[in-house]
Amino acid sequence: MPLQQYNFDQTIQDGLLACLIRYPEEFYAFGELLKPAYASGPAAMEVIRQMQEYRTKYGKYPGFTVLGNFAFHANTRKNIEQAKALLEYVEKLASTDTSEKSELHGLSIKFLKERALYDGIRKIHDAHTEGKADEIDEIAIMQDAIAVGTKIDNHGLSLYHDYRAIIETGTSTSYGVHTGYVEFDKLWKHGWAPGWLIVLLAPPKRFKSTLALNLATGIASQQDVDVLYYACEMSEEETACRAFRNITGLTQEQLEKEGVAGKTYKEMRKQKLWGDIRIKGYPSKSTSISEMKIHARHIITTYNLKPKAIVIDYAETVRPDSVDKKSPDWRQQADIYTQARAMGNEFGCCVIMPDRCNREAVDRPVPSMKSFQGAFEKAGIVDVAIGICATEQEHIKNKVRYFVFLNRYGEAHKHYEGTVDPERMKMTVDREIDYEPDNVDEGK
Repeated sequence: MPLQQYNFDQTIQDGLLACLIRYPEEFYAFGELLKPAYASGPAAMEVIRQMQEYRTKYGKYPGFTVLGNFAFHANTRKNIEQAKALLEYVEKLASTDTSEKSELHGLSIKFLKERALYDGIRKIHDAHTEGKADEIDEIAIMQDAIAVGTKIDNHGLSLYHDYRAIIETGTSTSYGVHTGYVEFDKLWKHGWAPGWLIVLLAPPKRFKSTLALNLATGIASQQDVDVLYYACEMSEEETACRAFRNITGLTQEQLEKEGVAGKTYKEMRKQKLWGDIRIKGYPSKSTSISEMKIHARHIITTYNLKPKAIVIDYAETVRPDSVDKKSPDWRQQADIYTQARAMGNEFGCCVIMPDRCNREAVDRPVPSMKSFQGAFEKAGIVDVAIGICATEQEHIKNKVRYFVFLNRYGEAHKHYEGTVDPERMKMTVDREIDYEPDNVDEGK
C-alpha cells in the first residue's frame, strides 16, 4: 500500500524515527521539531526523550546500537522491565524498512503538525479537567501547534545565488506601502515594508486614531492593496463613520443627513480607494494579538484580500496574550509589541499601532525613546516611532507636529508640521521643519 494512504499511525511513526537515526543529515529538521509528547506509546516517548538528550550532550543523533545502550542504562535503575522494553523498541526501529525515505520525508511535517495538534488538545482538556483552565492560553497553544513546521522550508538567502532577487525586492518601490503623505513618502521612499512595526505615540485625546485612519485610507488609495483595521476601543460602526468623514470631507452632522450614502460611495471611487479597508471592532481589553491573527487569517481567505497594512488601534487597549499573573506589567506591554511585529511578519504586512506616551512625555515638545507607556523595552522592538506633538496653543489652533524619533531603516529626528480638522477626521503633513534638540533637552 502506498505510504500516502496510511494514517499517521505506529507504522509512519516508526519509519520516521528509523529514518532520523539512519539518515540524520536528511531528517535533521524533523528531529529539531520532534517532541516526546508527539509519540504514540510509552517506549517511543522515552526513546525520543533519550535521543534528544543524547543530541544535546554530544551534538549529534546516536546510531541504533548506541541509542539502545544509552536508553537502556538511563532506565535500568528506575524500572528494569521498562529498560528492556526500550531496548526491544530500538531493535525494532533498526529492522524497520526505510527504503521509501523520500516519501517519509515528505510526510514528516504533516505528521508533526497532526501530533502537535493532538498534544495541544490534550493539554487544554487536561487543564479544564483539573480546574486549571485559567492558567493556560488555549489560543496560543493551538496557534503554536498550527505553526509547527511552517518555517522549515525557508533555507534563508544566498548572497551569491539570490543576489538579483534580493536587490530587485529590496529596492522596489512596491516592496512596502506608501502612506499617502508626500513628506513621509520622501523619507521612506520604498514605503513601510512587510514586518515593520510603526508606533504612533501621543498623549490621550491627541489624534492617534485619527492619524491611523488617515494612514489606512492613504495606503488603500495609493496602491491596490487592502488594510485590516482592528478597532480595540471604538465600535466598528463608529470607526467606519470616522473613515467616511475623512474620505468625504463631511462632518458627522452632514453625514447623518439623508442621501449621503450615495455621495460617500462616489467619493471613494473619486479618490481612487482601490483597496478595501476591513474594520473589526472589539471592546477595550477584550481581545489579544493571537485572536486578531485568527480573525485575519480567516478574513483574508474568505474575501481573498491582499493586505499590506494592519492597524491595531491601539496598543493599550489590547489584552496581553500572557495569562501568567506573575509576569510584570512592563513585560506584558513589551510582549504586545513583539507579538504585533510577529503578526506583520506572518502576513507580510506593516503593522501600524498607536499607543499612549507616558506622563513624563506629555509636557515635552517631542517624545524620546523613554516616552513609551509601560516599558522602555518597547523602543528596542519598534521599527518606526512617530510622535504626534502639539503644545496647548498649537492644539487650540488645530496645529500638529510629527516627530520621527525612531527609524530603524533611515534617518531619525525628522520634524514636520501640519494641521488637523477634528470634524472631518483629516490630518495633513505639510512640510519639514527644524528640530532643535537643545530646546527639547531643556523642556522649552
